Amino acid sequence: MMLISLLIVLSLERSLEKAPAWHVETYAEQFRRWVMDKGWIKENTEAVQVWGVLLLPALLLALIEHWLLGTFLTFIEQTVILFVCIGCPALRATYKCFLKAAERGDLEACSLYTDQLGHGGCNYQQEGTEAQSEGKTFGQHLTWLNYQHYAAVILWFLAFGAPGALFYTFSRSAHNAFCESGSALAQATARLLYALDFIPVRITAFGLLMMGHFSNAFPTWARSLTDLQTMPRELLTTIAGKAEMLTPEEQNAQKENAAVEPKVLVKLAKRNILFLLVVTAALTLIGTLS
Repeated sequence: MMLISLLIVLSLERSLEKAPAWHVETYAEQFRRWVMDKGWIKENTEAVQVWGVLLLPALLLALIEHWLLGTFLTFIEQTVILFVCIGCPALRATYKCFLKAAERGDLEACSLYTDQLGHGGCNYQQEGTEAQSEGKTFGQHLTWLNYQHYAAVILWFLAFGAPGALFYTFSRSAHNAFCESGSALAQATARLLYALDFIPVRITAFGLLMMGHFSNAFPTWARSLTDLQTMPRELLTTIAGKAEMLTPEEQNAQKENAAVEPKVLVKLAKRNILFLLVVTAALTLIGTLS
């Protein structure tokens, strides 16, 4: 059932343009405002209480599935929830605009689109031309956001069903909102996301090296298994950079065109999603997944 839900949702997500009512950010924001109005979350709220409040919608959904819904209705509900949780229309639109700006050589516009991804404050020390640096920075941002909105959601869905996907996306949305507002609660959600991303980001990184340059990226991935210090975002973008495979033509074009690096990383991320689907199908066939 999970495999069928994944195939349906990924097909619909790529062929349809989502309205805000079909994206999880709308409901995550409404829930966050509601609990803050109720006083369940305040600036001085303990981290454990913040985590518990963010877990409430997932627990409620799990109880509804267990007590009220049968097998078929659960399948319908999980497919709908996954469709709402997965993807990011704004990310896709920004990526398309970046490519157009890069193709016409507008590096200033490329920088603005990079900032629109929500991580414009991150700096990377890189060597090379300005076009190389802009493309690399955007590509790294894109790799991480693709993980957060696709791979991580899929992995949490496979592990815990729709409640797992809902918990991860609500936690991600809350952390982004607290960071944008400068709230002290961002420290609590950062610790939560570190725990939620610890295993999924390593699974995703393994998929990237399997679909990319294995021998170049594997040593870094192997060290990450016992590395508790490196942040998930840094780990994923580092392995993605080592796993990417540029053709000689792409290496030459990269010096003048900032769109080359993001395109290569997006292709790698798409292959990784296919890798996850293949693994899911195999686990379904042997009876590990339902």
